[in-house]
Amino acid sequence: MFLSRTQLPKLITISLLLISVEFSLAQHYTFPLGVSSNKRYLVDAKGKPFLYVSDSGWELLFGLDLNDTRKYFLKRKQQGFSVVHIMLTGFPDKDYPKSTHLPFHNFDLTQPNEKFFSYADKVVALADSCNVILAIAPLWYSCCNDGWSSNPKKYMKKAGIKGSTEFGEYIGNRYKNYNNILWIMGGDNDPGENRGEVKAFAEAIKKAAPHQPITYHAASTHSSTDVWDNEQWLDVSMTYTYFRGFHKAWNYVQPDIYEVNYSEYKKYPIRPFLIGESTYENEHTDVTDTKLQVRKQAYYAMLSGACGHSYGSPFWNIGSAAVQADWQKIIDLPGANSLKYLNALFETFNWETLIPDMESKLIVSGNNRYATNDYAVAAITTDRQRGIIYLPSFRKIGINFSPLAGEKINTSWYNPRTGELSFAGTYNKKLNQEFTPPTSVIGDDWVLILDDASKKYSSPFNH
Repeated sequence: MFLSRTQLPKLITISLLLISVEFSLAQHYTFPLGVSSNKRYLVDAKGKPFLYVSDSGWELLFGLDLNDTRKYFLKRKQQGFSVVHIMLTGFPDKDYPKSTHLPFHNFDLTQPNEKFFSYADKVVALADSCNVILAIAPLWYSCCNDGWSSNPKKYMKKAGIKGSTEFGEYIGNRYKNYNNILWIMGGDNDPGENRGEVKAFAEAIKKAAPHQPITYHAASTHSSTDVWDNEQWLDVSMTYTYFRGFHKAWNYVQPDIYEVNYSEYKKYPIRPFLIGESTYENEHTDVTDTKLQVRKQAYYAMLSGACGHSYGSPFWNIGSAAVQADWQKIIDLPGANSLKYLNALFETFNWETLIPDMESKLIVSGNNRYATNDYAVAAITTDRQRGIIYLPSFRKIGINFSPLAGEKINTSWYNPRTGELSFAGTYNKKLNQEFTPPTSVIGDDWVLILDDASKKYSSPFNH
C-alpha cells in the first residue's frame, strides 16, 4: 500500500549548501587522469574520482586571445566545469577572422606550422595553470564534409597511414610533457574510409604520450565502442545522442541519453564512458526550454552510469565574429550556471559508487514511458545507503524503498535550478510511498534523495 504525504515542508535553503557549492567549485585535481580500478570512472593522479564536466569550446584557439582565454577558463572553472573540449586544427577551409596562422603549410599534415602550434602550446599551458583538462580533437573529422577526414579534398586520406603516423608522433611528442590533456579522435563522424589512418594516428599519440587518455567522438547515436573494437589505444568511451523527438541530426531516430548509456554500461570489456555531446543551450529551435534540456541530459548521464557529461552553447563557434562579439554573455547562460548545483550534489554523494537502476526497482509508478525525453531515472550507491531520482517534469511517483539499506528512509527534495533542499519526511522502508514535487510549474525539474536514516544523512551535504 502507499502512504500519503500529509504536509509539504516549506522549501528551505540549507546553509551548508553554500559551503558545499564553494567546495565543489574550488575542486582541485592533480593530473594526469587515469582509469579507476573498476574501470567505471576517471581518477586524478592521487586516485581522487574525477567528475568530468566539460564545455564545448571547440573553436577556442581561433576566437580568443590569451587574456580572454584566461577569463573564459576561470569563468568555466567557477561554474564547476573541469574540462574544455577544443579542436586543435579547426575546420580546414574556414576563414577564421582572428586566426593569423594556419595549422599546416599547404594543408599538408606532414608540414605543421610552428607559429600556429606555438600559440596552441600557450593555451594548453594556460589551461593547466587554471587546473582545467583540455580534451583536444587534433583532426576534426566532421559530420558535414568540412573536416580533415570527411572533406571531399580528403586531407587525411592524402596523408595516408604514413603521414597520419608522422603527425601523431609530432603532436604526441610535442605535448607529452603536459598532464592536462585528453585526446579526442574523430569528431562528429565514424571512421569510415579513414579507419586505417585514424588507428595509426591514435597509436602514434599513445606511444609518445601513454599517460594521456584517448577517446573517439563518433557520429550521433554511436559511441566510441560502437565503431571500434577492443583497441588498446581507446581508454575512454564517448556516447553521443540528442533525444527522442529531435529531428536536426542526420539520423532522425535519436535515442535518449539514458538509453544509449544503459547499453554502454552493459558492454564488456568495461570502459569509463561519458556523454561527449548532446543538445546545446540556446542553439536548437525544436527545444522549447534548452536550459532545462541541458540540465536534464546532465542528470540523465550521471544516473545512467556515465562518469561525466558535456555542455554546449553557441560559444563552440567562437571562431566566428558574431560569437566573439557576445561571448561573455553566452558563457553566462542560465543552464550553464545551474550545472554547479549538480556538481555540488554529486560531489557530496559519492557519485562514483552509483549504480544505474535500469530495471526501475526504486520507481514503481510515475516514471513515464521509457524511450521518451520525459522519463524519470534513478541510481543507488553500491552500499545501498543512498538513492537518487531525477524527475524532468512534474508528476506523482511511487517509490519502493526495499532496494535500500536501513529500516527507515529519510527523503529530501533537491531543486536543481537553485540548489535549495527541503526535507520530505522519514518513512518505514517496508511501505511504499508516493511523492509529489514541491512545484508544478512547467520547466521545473526535481531531484528526490533517499537516505538510510540510521546514517543521519539529513541532507546530501552532511556526510
